[in-house]
Amino acid sequence: MQGGVLLSSSFLGRIPGVFQMIYRPEGIMTVETFANVGIMYYVFLTGLEMNSDTILRSSKQAVIIAVASILIPTLVGAGFLTLQHDLAGGSSIALTVKGYMFWCAILSVTSFPVLARLLSDLKILYTRLGKDALTAAMLIDAFGWVLFALFIPYSHEGGKPLLSVICTLLFIVFCFCVVRPILARVVEHRMRSESWNSSNLLDVMMGLFVCAYITDLLGAHHTVGAFVYGLILPSGKFADLLLEMLDDFVAAIIVPVYFASFGFRLNLESIWSENHTVLLPLFMVFLLAIPKILSSLLVSVYYGMSLRDGVGLGLLLNTKGIMAVILISIAWDKSVLFSNQTLIISCSSFKFLFGS
Repeated sequence: MQGGVLLSSSFLGRIPGVFQMIYRPEGIMTVETFANVGIMYYVFLTGLEMNSDTILRSSKQAVIIAVASILIPTLVGAGFLTLQHDLAGGSSIALTVKGYMFWCAILSVTSFPVLARLLSDLKILYTRLGKDALTAAMLIDAFGWVLFALFIPYSHEGGKPLLSVICTLLFIVFCFCVVRPILARVVEHRMRSESWNSSNLLDVMMGLFVCAYITDLLGAHHTVGAFVYGLILPSGKFADLLLEMLDDFVAAIIVPVYFASFGFRLNLESIWSENHTVLLPLFMVFLLAIPKILSSLLVSVYYGMSLRDGVGLGLLLNTKGIMAVILISIAWDKSVLFSNQTLIISCSSFKFLFGS
């Protein structure tokens, strides 16, 4: 993302010829396709790392932390967007509803895989704070993907969003109730016989493209199908095998293209020209991080935890990931965050840079 910002119109893109040389029109489609394949694989690995059984067996404390970390940022986000709406001079009711849905989802999500790596690097993964943060992040991430599947059809103009949502939910139920048991039996048999080869793994990976295509056809985002497919695959040795095979290639080569294209959209001149100061966006970034900290402090007081752990938990749950980027990108493309959306989306971009 920082590389994309460096190549944007605010920096190297101001040099004559640099923008035309790097982003030629004939290559944009290729780059976009490559980037979308990258996020599809990345989201698939996110679902593969998560364990649906762990989500269902979560402790009461983790559930309360997750609920508070979703509810409070959602309410604060609604109030913040109402203020932005009044300052922007109003908008249509339909546009307002879409703005609320996207803005509240962006503020409430927490990236489980990014947080897991962060906790591992900080050597606090197996502490009480680390376990609480990781379990809560898993619940928030799962809830975020549910919201994502429900909200995306409503971002399209026209069509039948309610029918799209119903069909997407039915497809997810079908994957868990029918496809998951079949895959579990096949994978378990193969793992016992140790007969896996590259051809068998390729057959399994084709399911990723099938699920992504179906959800895209139903009106949801293709990453919804990729996430669901990763979630229904059995955990254990098989998941570790796929992660070992794909993680480095996806995280180091494919996904950075998408993040670079997102960072390229950041226009610092628009922020400064609209607000006449860089302090306002930075102050908004600070305000956007407070709701998670506030929710964690309330839960920590309720359970008798120290205030230091509450603040630390809130800071950890501010970790953002690929879903926030996708939501912000869709909000930008669909112009669902009112006329003053440059400030809102740019502040969200800054928050993602700091939060990830």
